[in-house]
Amino acid sequence: MKFQKLLALFLLLLKRLFADEAVPLAGNIAFRMVFSLFPFLIFLTSMSGFFGSEELAHNFIQFLIGVMPAGLVQPFQSEIISILTVPRAGLLSIAVLLTLWSAMGGVDSVRLSLNRAYDIRETRSLWMLYLQNVLFVVVTAVIMLAVATLLVVLPAVVQVLEAFAPQRLQDIASINWWRLPLAFILLVIGLFAAHRFLPNRRLPLSDLTPGIALTVLIWLALTAGFSWYLRNFSSFTLTYASLSGIFAAMFFVYMAALVLIFGGEVNRLIMQIRQGGAFIEKPPHS
Repeated sequence: MKFQKLLALFLLLLKRLFADEAVPLAGNIAFRMVFSLFPFLIFLTSMSGFFGSEELAHNFIQFLIGVMPAGLVQPFQSEIISILTVPRAGLLSIAVLLTLWSAMGGVDSVRLSLNRAYDIRETRSLWMLYLQNVLFVVVTAVIMLAVATLLVVLPAVVQVLEAFAPQRLQDIASINWWRLPLAFILLVIGLFAAHRFLPNRRLPLSDLTPGIALTVLIWLALTAGFSWYLRNFSSFTLTYASLSGIFAAMFFVYMAALVLIFGGEVNRLIMQIRQGGAFIEKPPHS
């Protein structure tokens, strides 16, 4: 009986996904995110100069390469290194415009998706939405640079301990152990920020937690499964030839965006259960 109820709820969630046009919206999010990747890296590298060291951006990108699946990062790794090592004087303003233009579209798509998932109608002005988009991009860059600073500080702490307290090095024999926990924390913070601030209603954190937790779990499983698939099967290579890596990354980001929207649908369904309301199947958007 419980299995039948869970299956019925899952089918209802799938119907809500299609009714909210989650499939095309996830594709829009994936395209915008990949399209804004390199302008954002240029912007991040240029912005790091204001923090006193251009090595900060390089450190953070190396951190991302260390925690992301190799099969997804490898197609972009040489280009990323080129961006970080080749001087690009005068490109800050261009990178800012390209980053804002492309990333704002992705933020808008996430906002629209979450508003639909939570059955919220958008009433804010365009200028307020544009300002929020800009803040999301800039705050993300600042957080990345702050993490990059941490990546510089921790090795220095290890060197100090090695000189004055070598016995403590056994507790932190490798600084790589904290990379995945740090990436996990950033992921959770980003999800809570998206669900909390992008929709046109401030939902309680207790209402956001179930869908976000499910999103993280599915993302972890998706990352492990997709990495295993890329290592053991060559269908992407056979189908897309030299573009296989880029298409694989696009598909992964697309699936991640779809799971993000699914988390919002789960939260909305749980909120209906708590309120004792009926599960109404939403009509497709015209």
